[in-house]
Amino acid sequence: MAGAAAAAATPPEFVCPISGELMADPVIVPSGETFERGCVEACVALGFTPAALPPSVDLAASPPPALIPNANLRKAISSYCDRIGLPRPLAVSPEEARGIVRRLMAVREPGRAGGVNGELFESPPPPPSSSSSLEFAALGLTLEEAVLVRLLDDEPSRQEDALEALKRTLRGGENGVRRALCTPRLLDGLRRLMGSGHEGVRVSAAACVVNLSLEPANRVQLVRAELVPVLVGLLAAASPELRDHAAGAVYSLSIEERNRIPIGVLGAVPPLLRLLASAADGDRARRDAGMALYYLSLDEMNRSRLARSAGAVAALVGAAGDAALRRPALMVMANLAGCGEGREALIDGGAVAAVAGLMRRAAVAPGSTEEEYCLSALHGMSRGNVRFGGLARAAGAGEVLRRVAEGPGGGVRRDVAWRTLRAVGGVAAAATGEFLYGGEDAAAAPPWMDDVSVMSEAMATPQFPRRLVEHAHGHGAPPRSNTTALDRLRQAPDG
Repeated sequence: MAGAAAAAATPPEFVCPISGELMADPVIVPSGETFERGCVEACVALGFTPAALPPSVDLAASPPPALIPNANLRKAISSYCDRIGLPRPLAVSPEEARGIVRRLMAVREPGRAGGVNGELFESPPPPPSSSSSLEFAALGLTLEEAVLVRLLDDEPSRQEDALEALKRTLRGGENGVRRALCTPRLLDGLRRLMGSGHEGVRVSAAACVVNLSLEPANRVQLVRAELVPVLVGLLAAASPELRDHAAGAVYSLSIEERNRIPIGVLGAVPPLLRLLASAADGDRARRDAGMALYYLSLDEMNRSRLARSAGAVAALVGAAGDAALRRPALMVMANLAGCGEGREALIDGGAVAAVAGLMRRAAVAPGSTEEEYCLSALHGMSRGNVRFGGLARAAGAGEVLRRVAEGPGGGVRRDVAWRTLRAVGGVAAAATGEFLYGGEDAAAAPPWMDDVSVMSEAMATPQFPRRLVEHAHGHGAPPRSNTTALDRLRQAPDG
């Protein structure tokens, strides 16, 4: 956009510190600073003095201060516009000027946001154009306040421009900017904008939430700011891009242990399952949905909630058959097998044959982390279920379990294979009694063998977030206008 390119080189003295626009009618206030006349008059009318003015200047005083036209500056601005091909600026209307000042007052004095000098207002007029590069530093605003001034707008195109600028600021996260901008006022603004009737605004607001969630210290605060119900709604939005961002945000928030119960209680599990099973969505959104389900299912209440969700096992089995989604689906199944309801649901849904089939067909590489999740899921389903043995034998699980149990190395992998093999029954290993823990001597087994979910978490949780960060810089952003920094963190661990 030509205006935006030109604005990048606009001399700062040509721009009103209040409106952020080229001045059409510059006037000098008693302290020597120059402002757009309409903005100064709005400050006088509303009893507001910008922080850029020294304490000795009070625009609310009576009588109001004298304003001296800055004719030389006005001519210089006109010449500048003519030289670079910009239209000469128009004077700010009284209504627009009052709207600008009201937003500044709402930001600087939140308690007065509902009215000024007894005058109530609900929908403020448009703010300064987003083409301006002015950061309101002259007004003494913090970064948070400067962002809020731009977001408190009722014009969707300017809201979207402001959100895009915020998203770019948050994407890098340098110098603690994500933590600095994770404030109650800004989060409340983003929550409202995610409910906008304008899709571009909703997409950009959701992308900003994703980027804020990448800072671990922000995750609990984001949940407390009541963003999760909005994100849960966006998981079922008509726009694939909105579903993508919502899944990324819920995934990121669910990494924090303290968030898992509230996210589950607020209804995230069913739409995440639908997104995981949705052929209409891209692999990225579906993987993020799967990883969100994995972290949520580390909590016992959420495992039970997941087991009772209609179509849960079908969605997981279907995703496990897709190479792009296999790992998160197996991770969730391994967790789900750690509770009684989950075991029953998995067995009823055909998970024994599905998981054994993956191992038998070598769809999961021998010795891989995915094979560990298969073993964990099979072992969990074998515990205390009389149907497991017959289903596993019919699926050919004995052969693949024996291969792992008799293979090289030791540790968790072989231990789990031997114990599951015993539950299968009717195979050579059960006859020979070659169990690492004395065959029937269950007391010799380590305590963690009695809790599949603990084993599953031990195999994944310590390494997953760390490896995500380690691999972050090796992945470029996909070609989407609303790409977030989470794209660099989405690759799953290699082993």
